[in-house]
Amino acid sequence: MEELQRKEAKVSVWKMAAALGCALLLAACGGSPDNTTGGGGGGGCNASSAASATAAQMVKIVADPNTIGAFDPKSVSIKAGQAVEWDWQDASSSHTVTADNGSFDSGLCSQGTKFVQTFSTAGTFAYKCTIHSGMQGTVTVT
Repeated sequence: MEELQRKEAKVSVWKMAAALGCALLLAACGGSPDNTTGGGGGGGCNASSAASATAAQMVKIVADPNTIGAFDPKSVSIKAGQAVEWDWQDASSSHTVTADNGSFDSGLCSQGTKFVQTFSTAGTFAYKCTIHSGMQGTVTVT
């Protein structure tokens, strides 16, 4: 009888650990609805709602036969107070949109994700995919 109780306890511990792992994974995939310059996420995908801001420019994140991925276009220009939306269209790999100066970070995201970043100050903001060093772009804000 004691042996049966020990086996049931072990199964319960494994079930609880699996449930906790699933809960943590789901929490890590949560989003931040309004991303603004001057703050950024890290870790999981910080996907934003397409309705949260109207983007002045859109950058597609696409598969590229010559590299692991690409920003299309690589450079965009907007006015202060406007937003850029990045749209993950690459089904083959996950990517990040991470400012070189740390002011914004989408986290690691995959196909179907949209990330909107509003830029409140003028300047040139270089960004990259932290996973794929050849993926780089700039946002110029006037």
